[in-house]
Amino acid sequence: MTEERSALKQLIDSGEFLNSFNLDRKTSGLVFDKRTLMSIYELSSREGIDYIDFPISSGKESVVFKAYMKKKPVVLKVYKMSTLKFSNIGIYIEGDYRFSKERINRSNLVFIWAKKEYTNLEATRGAGIACPKPIAYHKNLLLMSYVGTKVSPAPSLRDAVFDPDTVYDKVKVYMRKLYRDAGIVHADLSEYNILYYRKKPYLIDFGQSVSVKHPSADLFLERDVKNITHYFIKLGVQCTPEDLLRYIRSDN
Repeated sequence: MTEERSALKQLIDSGEFLNSFNLDRKTSGLVFDKRTLMSIYELSSREGIDYIDFPISSGKESVVFKAYMKKKPVVLKVYKMSTLKFSNIGIYIEGDYRFSKERINRSNLVFIWAKKEYTNLEATRGAGIACPKPIAYHKNLLLMSYVGTKVSPAPSLRDAVFDPDTVYDKVKVYMRKLYRDAGIVHADLSEYNILYYRKKPYLIDFGQSVSVKHPSADLFLERDVKNITHYFIKLGVQCTPEDLLRYIRSDN
């Protein structure tokens, strides 16, 4: 353990924290309660996180930060301990056989969610779909590869400039591979969680993704299909929910 990390642990234990020590000041007060700081310290010690920089995005359930590990940019996703509730996400865990042996309660719900996204990202990459590479998870933290330039993270489709027909064709293939090869349904797919980088779409945000054997998998798939076709139709692409759904499920 380095002297710097030992000093960080002492600051955490004493109830004090020096923001400039290894966290950018812009991150102050976002999600770093004492438990999360301790988790960051533990993950940093294990994986070698050098520095946590600015927040890339922030939502109700998590904050995503750009960080550095061995001098290379990575992404640290911090799930909020206080806002991730079973009433909102329980349906995505219960019924997914991959997590049937997990003891689900209020205290470990967020930990299961981090593990779930890590597992889903592994399956997605294994199917040859462009997405962040999962590196590690620990408690309410998920560490993964960074998608973007040195200057800025890759934009979502909503904020990017691209050829709609070309990108739709690629997303369509991704959705089929996700369903047939990875064996999962994204369950929250839209223009907001597809990044565009180097002329290629990248799927992100897999916490809620479920096995195709989940009782509600068909419902979630149909919702994804409607979201995607609705968006691309607005961009002038000739597509329908029925055609996309048929393509995803077909054997040919």
